[in-house]
Amino acid sequence: METGVGQVRLQCRIEVSDIDVIAMSNPLNLDLRARAELLAYLVVSHLLARQMTGEWLSVEHLVESTTLWLKTNGGGADVMQRVMLSTRALDVARGLEQTLGPAVAPGSVTALFCENLRLDFRSPVARDIYQHCVTHLVDSGCF
Repeated sequence: METGVGQVRLQCRIEVSDIDVIAMSNPLNLDLRARAELLAYLVVSHLLARQMTGEWLSVEHLVESTTLWLKTNGGGADVMQRVMLSTRALDVARGLEQTLGPAVAPGSVTALFCENLRLDFRSPVARDIYQHCVTHLVDSGCF
């Protein structure tokens, strides 16, 4: 509807049913602990892929793993957080592969997951990876 020279008024109507209620109940920004847990999950996923195939996760599998973690944990990371954590995961995984050595030997990484595909924080290695991810995020100013 035109209201004057050079002015256009747009009318926008949003129905409550159009809004994803789940997204409303979850903040779009993860706190430091949640970011570290997602990063740790992606790092361990990279290490598992490396053990099983000799390759790191593909971009498609990385996106799928991120989405799976967010749905499983009720997370609501915005696009920038997802991209930031996904891109850092490979660098962290490469570093940990060198640092942890035998702790990420074939067969040991699968033990880092519970039956519901969550990280098993009863494992000292899973806790070490999580702590490394917290430190990485803090040191890089991503908190």
